[in-house]
Amino acid sequence: MTTDQNTDVVRAIESAWDANRLDALDGHFAPSFANAQSGTPGLPGGLAGSKMAHSGVMAAFPDRHVEILDTVAEGDRVFARMRVTGTNTGGAAFLGQPEANGAKIDFEMWSLYRLQDGKVVEHWGLNDGITGMIQVGGLKPPM
Repeated sequence: MTTDQNTDVVRAIESAWDANRLDALDGHFAPSFANAQSGTPGLPGGLAGSKMAHSGVMAAFPDRHVEILDTVAEGDRVFARMRVTGTNTGGAAFLGQPEANGAKIDFEMWSLYRLQDGKVVEHWGLNDGITGMIQVGGLKPPM
């Protein structure tokens, strides 16, 4: 696969996550897919655990939207820098705010995908959870 084709796969994946079309993800991940960070603690690994974590986020932020800001591809890897927005209408205990409070989130997340034969075999991700916690009121700013 070319870097452009790999980037198209990553864009399709992020579009499916954004639209909450979890079944659309199955064709983009290899059966051996490993979330390189072992996924979310307490959830199964692989795509199943990623889908469970996503469902929890969607329950907290049903209007969650992800905008791809940048992609960079080299060889079998695609990096995506994204902006996440949403409104806490379902409670976000994972951000320290178990009650819905209408607070808005707006922060960045980064993902690095490794693809083989057009399918994701590894993923590393980083969310600005500290900013999210401050925005929903789960953490007081250090001032």
